[in-house]
Amino acid sequence: MASEHEEANWTGNSSHPSVEDFVITNTAAKVVFSIFYGSIFVLGVFGNVLVCYVVIRNRQMQTVTNLFITNLALSDVLLCMLAVPFTPLYTFLGGWIFGRTLCHLVPYAQGVSVYTSTLTLTSIAIDRFMVIIHPFHPRMKIEICLAVIFGIWVVALLVTLPYGIYMQLEEPNAFCEEHWPSERFRKIFSSVTSMLQFAVPFFVIAFCYTRVSFKLKDRAKSKPGTKSDKREEADRERKKRTNRMLIAMVTIFGISWLPLNIINVVDDFYSPANGWIYYRLCFFMTHCLAMSSTCYNPFLYAWLNDNFRKEFKQVLPFFSRTVIEHQAPKSVDGFGNDKPCNGNNTLQESLLPSQTQNRVLNQEGCELIVFEATVTNASVELADETL
Repeated sequence: MASEHEEANWTGNSSHPSVEDFVITNTAAKVVFSIFYGSIFVLGVFGNVLVCYVVIRNRQMQTVTNLFITNLALSDVLLCMLAVPFTPLYTFLGGWIFGRTLCHLVPYAQGVSVYTSTLTLTSIAIDRFMVIIHPFHPRMKIEICLAVIFGIWVVALLVTLPYGIYMQLEEPNAFCEEHWPSERFRKIFSSVTSMLQFAVPFFVIAFCYTRVSFKLKDRAKSKPGTKSDKREEADRERKKRTNRMLIAMVTIFGISWLPLNIINVVDDFYSPANGWIYYRLCFFMTHCLAMSSTCYNPFLYAWLNDNFRKEFKQVLPFFSRTVIEHQAPKSVDGFGNDKPCNGNNTLQESLLPSQTQNRVLNQEGCELIVFEATVTNASVELADETL
């Protein structure tokens, strides 16, 4: 993701440009970017606060995956509150008018939120990888999940600390700029940050979801004789839908953050680019694209989840409220499913070949993992809520 170096140098690391900047002098550009940033702020805050609310209000929603999604939403709210409004305001106002303390705090908090968001996305990918690729391995416990989330915030706070320290308010010109001990140290820190915030997480996420996608494809190709044609077709359609969602997650992550990281690299190692009249225009375009990920994440990681969608429809007044029967799910032959969720809210069913005609439904708030035993092998089928 975006390095803190660029997150704080909102004017493109050129607070004293030698030429008039296009974004500053063109009123239409200011209006367009103000609309973009305003829309991102409203949608990002609303969507992510809603995700946090539905998880907090319903204990059944507090699963391992949903806790990671909630942490992602929290970091995105922080990003919306700090990066989205302060970035354009600093440029459009022509200086830093928010005081010395915020000059240190705002860029530091921006860097922390970016790190937290990226590391959480990586944790979600790894968790899904383990659940699908190694289904018989014990699922992460809630306590471990909370410890991982705590560790993510600690790491984000520590690795970003130098950045908050070396931000300084230049007076009387009122510029909030970086003052590193040396240029070499600045370049090393910025390069390592870009690697840790974007390159490494992107490859880990891409690897995990690629493996998951291939695994689901392999299962979709298998055609146990005990399955009906109707069920096979439903399985294939579900796995195709899941694959498309996984591809969308990787693609949107890369498209959202790659352009801004390219701007970072150019800014770090080719400083003459700062004097280009359209430099800030390119920066704001890539920055808007990166910040828009705060709007996509609630949709990709929450709205496409059936349990989240049910909760949203209950909370939001403009959706038709649906009556949800809080009853034990039943199989097609009329017997109730009295098997409780385990400590991680993951329901596991073992089906022998003679039981494959029974339809097993998910308990509300549980992630359904169905183990199907066949004569030759065992296949694992995950419900959409797991992904």
